[in-house]
Amino acid sequence: MDEEEEDADKGPYIPTERDVKLVQEILVQFLPLELANLIIDEAEYWPVLACNSGKTPIRVEAMSNLQYSANHCYYISPRLPNPTEECLYKLRKIVFRLWSRDQGWGGDPGLTEPYAGSWTWFEAAIIRGLKGDGIDNPNEVARRIQDSSTRNASDKPNPEDAFQVPNPWRSGSKVWHLQRNVRASPQEAMHEITWTDRDDPEKKEETTEALDTTGTGWGYGFVRELTPGDRIAIYARAQYPGWQNHVSAVEIRMYYSM
Repeated sequence: MDEEEEDADKGPYIPTERDVKLVQEILVQFLPLELANLIIDEAEYWPVLACNSGKTPIRVEAMSNLQYSANHCYYISPRLPNPTEECLYKLRKIVFRLWSRDQGWGGDPGLTEPYAGSWTWFEAAIIRGLKGDGIDNPNEVARRIQDSSTRNASDKPNPEDAFQVPNPWRSGSKVWHLQRNVRASPQEAMHEITWTDRDDPEKKEETTEALDTTGTGWGYGFVRELTPGDRIAIYARAQYPGWQNHVSAVEIRMYYSM
């Protein structure tokens, strides 16, 4: 079996930077560069940066917190690369995959929508200024960042401090709602959530009805807020006694134009 056949067996084809440059070179023989790039973008013919947590099962219990509201940073991605002469790394789309479930019982039996009354969910955040390479304990790192953000206003700011980027579309928040678990389901589910840089202004605010039906957040502004050197953090949440968020793995695929 040759390399092309092996790649076909691994799933959908993802172009490399070399592939994209080759297509661009072919198109500019017949079209202006701006139009060639527009065609590539409309086709979403983009390379991808992929990362994942590996299979790392955890259980986040609301009862473990005095306020019955558990917040555990499950995963922090590697840093986004800096632009080069060959590639600007302009993010266009992010695809999240979550493998998880709740405790498998509880909730209001009168609810009909699968995600209504679900009190386990995920949030995405942007961490800026975090140095280093591998993150062995993402929850500890996230706690340290959150603790530093609560220092006294009189303290001299340290330009090297990492911080969590505020969500400009939700006052006082530094997270974006990502996904709820299916309510009271003992079966693990895989949720795939896609956010792009082409935000729909009509979807700036998640509605209760939409969240109850799909559990998915719109991610308004998230992709456009990311800059080189940033990292993406995934938080697992559980609220109210008895609720548990069982997480197996997280995958993030970041598509970018050149």
